[in-house]
This record gives sequence, C-alpha cells and structure tokens, in this order.
Amino acid sequence: MNTQPPGWLDLAVQRTDWFRRPPSRVGGRPGFKEWQHFCIYGRDFDLLLNLSEVDPVATTGSPVVRLTALARYDRWFGNVETIPAEEVNIRAGRMHAEFGSSSIRYQDGRYRLNVKCRSIPVEAELELQPHSMPAPIYNVMTGDGPPIHWVVLPRLVAHGVVRLDGTEHRLDGTPAYHDHNWGHFRWGRDFAWEWGFGLPQDPANPWSFVFARLSNRKLTRTRMQTLFLWKGRRVHRAFRDANIRIEHHGLLRADRVLKVPPVMGLIARGTATDVPARMSIEAWSDDTRLEASFTPKDIAQVVLPNDDDFGVTIINEVAGDLEVRANVAGERVELTCPTIFEFLGA
Repeated sequence: MNTQPPGWLDLAVQRTDWFRRPPSRVGGRPGFKEWQHFCIYGRDFDLLLNLSEVDPVATTGSPVVRLTALARYDRWFGNVETIPAEEVNIRAGRMHAEFGSSSIRYQDGRYRLNVKCRSIPVEAELELQPHSMPAPIYNVMTGDGPPIHWVVLPRLVAHGVVRLDGTEHRLDGTPAYHDHNWGHFRWGRDFAWEWGFGLPQDPANPWSFVFARLSNRKLTRTRMQTLFLWKGRRVHRAFRDANIRIEHHGLLRADRVLKVPPVMGLIARGTATDVPARMSIEAWSDDTRLEASFTPKDIAQVVLPNDDDFGVTIINEVAGDLEVRANVAGERVELTCPTIFEFLGA
C-alpha cells in the first residue's frame, strides 16, 4: 500500500533539483561549473542534451553557457553551441532556464524541455515526467580541490516530438534519464569519472540502475564509487566503495570518433581512446549479489580546454548495451537495454 502523501515525488524533485548558479555573481568564489543532463531513448535513436554554465576563474566576465546536443541513429552526430550572454536567463533556486531558442522548466510535476539547435538539425519539444525518487550525492571530493555534487533521476517518461536531421519522431512514454551536477572543480586537475545507467524498455519492468566512480586522472586510485538499484520509484539497494568492483577489459578500437566542438578535433586528433572494450561491475551485500556488463558500440567526444594548462579534458559519451543480473533477497532482477555511459579523463 502506498503510504506517501499525494505529490511527494514532485516535492522531492523540487527540493533537490534546482539551479545553484555561480556564487561569484554575489561576491562569492569564481570558477563554478553546473550542468543539466538529459538522455532520451526513441525506438530507433538516442538523444543526449546538456546545458552547462561555466564561471570563469577570473573575477570579471559573465559565465559561459553552452548547449551540447548529440543524436544517434547508427552513428553520433552533434555539436556544442555557445549561447550569447544576452540570450541567457537562468533563475537561481528554480529549475528555469531560457537560453537562445531553447528552455528548460520544471512545473506541474514535469520537466518541460524545448531545444532548437542553431548549427545542427536537432529540435525537441518534450515533457519528461519523473517515475523515480531523486538520489542526491553531495560533497564528493575530487582529491585536490573542492567537492562536487550530483543529483540523479534515473527514470523519466518522455512525451512529445523530436526532430533529427529532417525526420520527426513522436514520443509517447519513451524512457529518459536526467542528472544534475555542480561544484568548483577545474578541468585538467587530478580527477576522472565514469558513470552509467540502465532503463528498461518494458515499462512493466520496475528495475533501474545507476553507478558512478570518481578516481584520480591516471585511473590508478578510486576515490569514490556508488551504485543504486531502484525498484519502482524508490531506491531498493545502495552500494558503496568496498562493496563494488569495476573492471575494464581491453580497449575499444573505433574506426570513427565524433569530436565536438569540431574545432577541438584539431587538438585532440585520432580515434585512440581509453574506453574499455567491455566493462564489468559487481556489487554485493548480505542479501544481494549484482553483476553487470557494458559493451560499447559508438563514441562521441566532448573536448574541453583545461583550466590551468594547454591540455584538454575529454568526455567520452559512449553508446552501448547493458546487461544487469541480480538476486536481491531471493528476488531475481534482469535488465537488458541500450544505454549511454560516460568516461571522463585525459
């Protein structure tokens, strides 16, 4: 029996997922970063949308707002667009942003996401309704700098229209994912991360999966790792650190790697990556044993200039297939789905 009051999920989202904004706007510390991340799965396409706001380290100058749009049929295409400052309206304390011809709002229990890219043929007019409780992770140390923070909503249902490269797709109950990150951290410092998620294609399957690992840049020391398993709307099991084992197997050899923005491909040339050919994940507790395997298929790289040197930081957005098998207190869990994992490193 559901003992929660009406609107409890809506209230939980409102209390955790809202724009923090750069504190330098009111005399605080500069160098703040924040982004909103959405992944939508159609019948024959993937769509990744990311709104980021990056505060310059210098005490003068407006934050830089960018829209990253990556779409995929059998291959990725996309771009990173910088939004002019005069076309940006982001409201602190709320999920409300207008940026160029696009906007994000949370109201009436739904994210309302409208995106119209200027440089590529990608448009979306969507309502995304959360179907799971948000999981906040605060004060994660990066090793040599201030902590970062994360809120994840692994399971949303999307309704609306997506237009990709001249083809219109109508969505009616399509699986979607959302997370939100913020903090004072600097590209090129001694940290890297990996994260991924799994959403069932069948809405009758109650299980959802998210994992994350933060390590040093050489990937030789794990600083934090976590794994959540939702059943329906609630986190059913959570695993941390010593109860998780993540292994890379081989290296993925890609014949093509999309690099955005394109100009950064002149700096980060070639197709060599440190993305594994396969990743395996194990997690366990007194009454649970979980095994997962991710097999990459296609890579898009977001290439970012470092904050303190002339190097770059590469965010690998990796489409692939996920299999999760678990026994939770005698209950069998099975989840097989396409997904997008992310690997950030040198």
